[in-house]
Amino acid sequence: MSLSSTKLKLARQLMDTNDTAILNHIQAVFLTQSEDWWQQLPPEIKLSVNKSLKQSQKGETISHADAMKPYKKWLKK
Repeated sequence: MSLSSTKLKLARQLMDTNDTAILNHIQAVFLTQSEDWWQQLPPEIKLSVNKSLKQSQKGETISHADAMKPYKKWLKK
């Protein structure tokens, strides 16, 4: 199937559907394709994320439970 015929078939299906879940899903696909959120991040955030990824790859992590231990007294209610 050529690109043109695929586009035409999809356009027909889109026009024929009343299923809001499908329409919302298609809209979400287009939104995620058009937004390059990584490029919108400030440089210092990108550096922090990349540093964290490298630490994780090296196994330099702690569990969520261990990270939360100092805050238990504030979480008890």
